[in-house]
Amino acid sequence: MPAKILAKVDYIKPLEDKPYRDVVREKKEYHEELKKKLEVIVGTENVSDETALLKKYSRDRSLATPGKPSFVVFPRTADEVIRLVKLANEELLPLIPASSGTHSYGATIPRMGGVVIDMSGWKKILKIDHRNRAARIEPGVTYGELAEALNKEGLRPLMPLLPRKDQSVLTAHLEAHPMMIPEFNYSEPLYTAEIVMPGGEIFRTGSAASGSPETIHTDMVGPWGPGFDWNRLYTRSQGTLGIVTWANIMAEPLPSKQKLYFTPGRTITDLTNFTYTIQRKWLGYECFILNKVNMALMLAETMPDDFAALKEKLPEYVQVFCIAGLKRFPEERIAYQEADFFAAAQEAGVQPQLALPAVPQAAAFFSRNLSRCWDREVYWKDAYKGASADIFFITTMDRAAQYIAEMQQAATAHDYPASEIGVYLQPIENGRVAHLEFNMFYNPDDPQECGRIKKLHAAASERMHALGAVFTRAYGRWAEMVNTRNAVQFQAAKMIKETLDPNNLMNPGKLGL
Repeated sequence: MPAKILAKVDYIKPLEDKPYRDVVREKKEYHEELKKKLEVIVGTENVSDETALLKKYSRDRSLATPGKPSFVVFPRTADEVIRLVKLANEELLPLIPASSGTHSYGATIPRMGGVVIDMSGWKKILKIDHRNRAARIEPGVTYGELAEALNKEGLRPLMPLLPRKDQSVLTAHLEAHPMMIPEFNYSEPLYTAEIVMPGGEIFRTGSAASGSPETIHTDMVGPWGPGFDWNRLYTRSQGTLGIVTWANIMAEPLPSKQKLYFTPGRTITDLTNFTYTIQRKWLGYECFILNKVNMALMLAETMPDDFAALKEKLPEYVQVFCIAGLKRFPEERIAYQEADFFAAAQEAGVQPQLALPAVPQAAAFFSRNLSRCWDREVYWKDAYKGASADIFFITTMDRAAQYIAEMQQAATAHDYPASEIGVYLQPIENGRVAHLEFNMFYNPDDPQECGRIKKLHAAASERMHALGAVFTRAYGRWAEMVNTRNAVQFQAAKMIKETLDPNNLMNPGKLGL
């Protein structure tokens, strides 16, 4: 870590032997000098060092250790971002990009001070390409905003399960949030992107590489090149390799008709075997499995009474499955897929239903919300106790039962009721692998409970990793856990980071680097 960052930006006492009052004066002078340089780039109104704002950006909804930035800046153009990056290289100043309104996993908490670059105000939908089923968007565009624009063109965004209403679409794609339609995860739904590199250069991936969108005539939906697949390098990188100013992402036709089915199961294995069968036949669109805790939280209108009543009525696990018909012959498409779906159900010994008899509101809720963000004031994960600590990773569906049993044992060992853990299983690439997620709900205002959940989260993460869980989104201690067990991966990541960001300015300290 460059000493200049520690001495001037993090406000750690310099090593040189000076009276304390001189150190304080020099730091204050440098702070004001740096603030003026930032204001020249983005304008006085777009630079802040107000205590309340810095405190807001020093933490998020996770249990990650807080870290205060020196400034928060709100650039308005790619040129301003370039100038900020060049200034950062001159001053050895850490930069932390952010574009969502709410953060949940510590990825935007400064580890070494510096400047948070907030791009949540970048709201332009630059282009909707119906022919190629694509949309080019800026970092601040949310799912609600994108869905509204795409729906007018007969398209819809690919979405994770009930994202927060202030979730950046671009961030969700870069962080590889699992999309609910398993077949579209094969290519990863990110086509091309424009990136401000750590040295201040503009770089565009794939078929956008030959020039700016205004000067080239390509459709920019070819994701590969120049050279190797840059998109895969930048996904899950948590802003450690550059700042993305726009991305061209996949969109899909808006269904003209759809039919929703709920398949209850006593165990997760009942439903994973069935899910394997239908995914291998490429049936349907949305497909995922929830346990009764998570489904009750999504459906509950009031807390805690409604949640408790729903949890009592619901089956242990439910597979939610949607068959959709598009523009041409939608009824026929639904009919033949429905026939294959029921044949697979009979083979698996399960009984899909158009509604859950004990909880009839489930059908209307999911029909309405499969292609929507969460629009209530309190997010569903926060409704029960105020916050949720999540553990998620990639595995295969046939191992889900083993991980669930291990998670329950860890919870019991740390005095957390196993019956209150949420479970979400999302097939990826038509069931080749799956995203498995555990949600542990807690009161963020209770220090004792926070401490207990933090220990449980750490212990359970270690157990999952020991069983073979693949933590592709390596937030916080997960990065250290992964790196200490895979020296080849760590050395490769370190080499890439040192090559692209030799001054270690882009979100330093993340990914264990």
